Amino acid sequence: MDQARDGESMDTRERIMVACLRVLDSHGYAGLSIGRIADEADLSKSSVYHFFDDKDDMLVSFLDYMLDRFVGPLDDSFGEDPEADLWVHLDFALFGATGEVVPPTPGEFEPGSGEPFVELRTQAVHDETYRRRFTTIDENLQARLASIIRDGIEDGAFREVDPEETAELLLTLMLGGLFRRATADGVDTDAVRREVERVVEATLLAD
Repeated sequence: MDQARDGESMDTRERIMVACLRVLDSHGYAGLSIGRIADEADLSKSSVYHFFDDKDDMLVSFLDYMLDRFVGPLDDSFGEDPEADLWVHLDFALFGATGEVVPPTPGEFEPGSGEPFVELRTQAVHDETYRRRFTTIDENLQARLASIIRDGIEDGAFREVDPEETAELLLTLMLGGLFRRATADGVDTDAVRREVERVVEATLLAD
């Protein structure tokens, strides 16, 4: 495939991914269809099938796309301050995209809402493909948090805790905050943040 044609294909794939996010945001998982996504992207259904075998094939690719948009920028947050790195991840789960942590994604949706992530994650209850994918996602996030904690221990900022076990606790807190934000109204995330600060200070920060 020549360079121009490859660029054109990438543009079309991007349009499909953005359309999928908009349809998911507007109609939920039950309302997703190749036809509706094609209409949203102003493409023919055959153009969508050129890239994907079926809806499930498209959604697995969409999940990777969405994670790159919502979670991928956190990869650039690592610095020389493990405590600050830790709070970038915790605050992302509690508050979504804030400040310059996660740049806006083009389209009419809230880039850090977490709702598309939660919508797809619920499918993992019955779908083994989604379950395996989200298991891998959790493992990667847990490993990232454990790495931050190990760096903090080495720097003397954190206590001598088990990095893997502490990372599991923090990941559970993060996912709980994400799910509550996406599925309930009136969640006092500021109050939750204050309590998480107390937990981190009492169990993790060095004296």
